[in-house]
Amino acid sequence: MKKSIFVVRHGHANFTASKDFERVLTLDGIKAVNKTAAFINQICLDLGISIDYCLTSAAHRTKQTAEIICFKNSINQCISDLDLYSTVASKWVDKISELPNKNIVLVGHNPTLSQLINNLCGYDGYMQPADCAFITIEIKPDGIIYPAQLKQYYQNES
Repeated sequence: MKKSIFVVRHGHANFTASKDFERVLTLDGIKAVNKTAAFINQICLDLGISIDYCLTSAAHRTKQTAEIICFKNSINQCISDLDLYSTVASKWVDKISELPNKNIVLVGHNPTLSQLINNLCGYDGYMQPADCAFITIEIKPDGIIYPAQLKQYYQNES
């Protein structure tokens, strides 16, 4: 099955929360995520696709980021997963492989998401807040076929 995946790093968050897990987006972070949501929407319009599913870390800032993207792109199904809060890239690969959905948004943290894109497509970059990588990947019953194709990279300048 061929999948289109938008990998999004959460928007810029404050550093005032008592726990990292509880950090929330700043106003600039919210503005940047809105721009990222518009980028995703434009790709979907250009390709004539709609997003089936959003998977996010359970941290507050990633859930906020996912909510904005889902609202702006009419995504009805969004699941937060505590296992994706502090994890490794291979955990994201496992989740992608398990999902039956074809068009997916993933929202998470660095350095894991940068490692994920590097592992899947060989992109040697570091995702900044609200950046988005649009990739396509072919998944066979016996696993993912590498490399995935990095179709576009949106570097949010906000």
